[in-house]
Amino acid sequence: MTAEEHRKFLGQDFDDVKIEELKDISRIRIERDKTVEEKKKQYLGKVGNPYLVKVGSTMVKIRFANNGVSFEDAFEGLLLMG
Repeated sequence: MTAEEHRKFLGQDFDDVKIEELKDISRIRIERDKTVEEKKKQYLGKVGNPYLVKVGSTMVKIRFANNGVSFEDAFEGLLLMG
C-alpha cells in the first residue's frame, strides 16, 4: 500500500461509500500456511480499505489511538488469529 492509498483509506468515512461496496470481513478467508507478509497482502487484496469494512449488515470504521497498539501490530494479531 502506498502512502497516498493509505491517506485515502484513512480519510474515507461512512458517507463516502455504500454498504454494498464494502467487503464483509466475516466472509474473508486467509490461507494459514502463508507468512505474515503474504497474509497481509492477501487480506488487503480481498478487502481493499482495511479501515472501512462491514461485518454482516454493519459498517465498521477501524481506528487506532496514538498511544495504543500500532496498526501494524493489531493487523498482524488479526492475521495470526485462527
